Amino acid sequence: MILESAAILNWAIPFAGALITPVIGWIAGLLKAEGIKKVLFIIRDWMAVATSFIAFIFSLLLVVDVFNGDTGVELFQTEWFFGLGGGTYGVEFGVLVDPLTVMIACFATGVGTMIMIYGVGYMKDDKHLNRYWFLMQLFIGGMVFLVMSNNLLQSFVGWEIVGFCSYALIGYFFTKKEKQDPREFTIREETEGDYNSHAGLKAFVTTRIGDVMMLTGIMIVFAYAGTFNYMSLLSNTAWMTNLANDRILVLTALLIFGGPIGKSAQFPLQFWLPEAMAGPTTVSALIHAAAMVKAGVYMVARTYPMWYIGYHQLGHNSLQIYFLVVAAVGAFTAFMAATMGMAATELKKILAFSTISQLGYMFIGLGAGGLLTGELGVTGYFAGSFHMLSHAVFKGLLFLSAGAVIHTVHSKYVDEMGGLRKDMPKVFWPMLIGGLSLAGIPPLGGFFSKESVFGVCWELGEHGNSFGWIFLAVAAISAAMTIFYTLRFLGKTFFGEKTENVKHVEKESGGHLHKTGPTMWIPLVILAVGTIALGWLSPIVMNFMSHNEWFPSILNPEIIPIEYGHFLGHTFGFKPPTFWITLGILLAGGLPAYFFYIGRKWDAGKIQEKSKFMRGINTFLYKRWYMNTAIYWCIRKFKRFSELAYEYIDLKIIDRSNYLIASGTMKSGEVFRKTHTGILSVNFIYMLLGAIILLAILLFTL
Repeated sequence: MILESAAILNWAIPFAGALITPVIGWIAGLLKAEGIKKVLFIIRDWMAVATSFIAFIFSLLLVVDVFNGDTGVELFQTEWFFGLGGGTYGVEFGVLVDPLTVMIACFATGVGTMIMIYGVGYMKDDKHLNRYWFLMQLFIGGMVFLVMSNNLLQSFVGWEIVGFCSYALIGYFFTKKEKQDPREFTIREETEGDYNSHAGLKAFVTTRIGDVMMLTGIMIVFAYAGTFNYMSLLSNTAWMTNLANDRILVLTALLIFGGPIGKSAQFPLQFWLPEAMAGPTTVSALIHAAAMVKAGVYMVARTYPMWYIGYHQLGHNSLQIYFLVVAAVGAFTAFMAATMGMAATELKKILAFSTISQLGYMFIGLGAGGLLTGELGVTGYFAGSFHMLSHAVFKGLLFLSAGAVIHTVHSKYVDEMGGLRKDMPKVFWPMLIGGLSLAGIPPLGGFFSKESVFGVCWELGEHGNSFGWIFLAVAAISAAMTIFYTLRFLGKTFFGEKTENVKHVEKESGGHLHKTGPTMWIPLVILAVGTIALGWLSPIVMNFMSHNEWFPSILNPEIIPIEYGHFLGHTFGFKPPTFWITLGILLAGGLPAYFFYIGRKWDAGKIQEKSKFMRGINTFLYKRWYMNTAIYWCIRKFKRFSELAYEYIDLKIIDRSNYLIASGTMKSGEVFRKTHTGILSVNFIYMLLGAIILLAILLFTL
């Protein structure tokens, strides 16, 4: 390897920066000299950027190592042994270098660096930057620590670091009251995420549900395998056979999958992610593009070979249920979130629903791939992983672009934007590229990665599993809705006439809109270039992912060569014809959206005014299928039940009973105390009466 320590420095440096930068800011805050204070604040801000960039460089060094054949390598492996139940078990620490860990480390630190540069300009007037830079660096370091870990328990530690950071950063503006959408009052539903602290707490509680499930599954694996180590679990699969039966095995797999459901906001734990938009835009970008939600996809991909071996080689057919559940959850979530994105009014929330939907595609690829055999199963693993990489780049671009727009027009609602294309060209063109990649327009990266997921579903159907056709149909319909809401938010933001809000902001700014600074638009350009390049670099990405010790050691004695023509042959050779399906999708979703929001030939508002049915559909989608409403209704009812239980059971029954018993005891004691007069003659009389009573008892019982 070029530098073995790169595998530990790429997460240790952000951790170190998280400790150092707040100290610099604290020292600067104590100084009275304004010049020195300003310099120290600049050093603090750019040091946070530097730690992410240096971590990115070390991650890139690992790319070279993987191409050179250094893959499946465990470094810095240490074990601490302790006794438990008469046995001796080891708690491990170490890092694992393979294509999956290196790929995620690269986009977590690379996209993270762009977000940090953007944050220097976006957050410059904030008064709590010491806390902000600490949490952002800890977030990036925690994500890389999670993926580089060589065992389940260590990954879970990183998992919880990421969860804590997301909670703290979503609720960053914990004293700020969010502006409400006027439609909330007409629908008579309290605003979700009204306070940022509520949104952060909602994310924390919701994801903990999945985390408890995941930890339970991890401990079951440890109980039967005696190790948390990923490579050991693969090399010695006897632990799967040692499980009592297949039901426990599939239950264990599904319990571990509970963690990704929560972290990656899949149904039924998707509620927290739209409210995560309450945090700063940089936080939203980091959560959606580089960290947090990708952790769930990573865990499914990391454990994929383990369950794949159990199903296809060891004959544990119940694991088919696991892969079906993964794909089905992904498919339903992709469809559901896409419908919600079509009606959302907040720019960042539209992108949030988009993230939930695109994460569903990744799970479709991984789930459907697990049902295929041989090399086709490997392509499912690659499809989910490749879409994860592609999404990281274009979604980071979209969120940062959205932040620039919101920063300029002082509103987060797309209905209060419009006509910004000429005033914000440095934001418009990058956001257009990101949006088209999200929609799956060739030849951008999002097209190739989404097409690969379609290809896996097609192969599953072609090989006699009808679920493949179902997954493909749902994915195609979701993709049509994706291009619809993409053109919708692009049209409402940049096209048409300027809204009254934009004109007001323009007037307040002296006749022109605030220009986006270089620290904000340069990251947009870099990410836009990356989005374009990924489409053409997809053969290299596939070749990189093929240097993987997980499948070749099981399915083939040599590293499986994934040729571009083989894996993406349907893209250029039109076999299978998923490319034609993609073209149909683009027309079905794109043409109506163009006429509604770009060309403005149709008026969506008038259609809703004339049709009660359309208003009902729009309200249903805007209210997220009333799922969020149902959750809050249940919480309110449970809270009311708890209040009534406290009032009538706790206070009126339990507490009154306690007081009654205590009072009765005291009163009986007072009555009994009067019999103790201290007079000797009276005591003798009591003794005599007692003796007579005892004698009578003896006489009547004998």
